Formats: sequence, structure tokens, C-alpha cells
Amino acid sequence: MKNIRKIVKYILFCFVILLVSIYCFFELDMKVTCLDSGEIYDPIQKKCRNDCLTWDDNIGCVPITEENRRKKEKGEPFS
Repeated sequence: MKNIRKIVKYILFCFVILLVSIYCFFELDMKVTCLDSGEIYDPIQKKCRNDCLTWDDNIGCVPITEENRRKKEKGEPFS
């Protein structure tokens, strides 16, 4: 009986690790896919966007404007 419990625990542990690995792969893969195609990943809508200069955690999508491009080049914060 003890051995059966160990085997079941081991199988459940492996299953959980597999699920976490699959989730991380797809989450990270989507971000890399967006960057490879020159787009920005929107974590809220979970899709690639081509209308954003960058993604800011505070304000979200930073629109593509000359002012924002200058700020990005200088490393200034977006408002």
C-alpha cells in the first residue's frame, strides 16, 4: 500500500510539472514570437500588437508617436 501511494504521488508530481512546463512554454513562446515578428506582446489581451512602440506595466500600450520614439531613444519614462 505504501508503494502504491508513492507511485501515485510520483505520477501526480510529474503531471503537475508537465502542466507547468507546457504553460510556461506557450506563455514565453508567444512573447518571443511577437518580438521575432517586430510586434509587442500585450499580456492583458494575450496577443501580438503592431500599434505599440513598447509595453509599459503602468500605462500599457505606448502608442507609436514621434514624442514617444524620442523618449524611448533617450531612455526617458513614458507618461
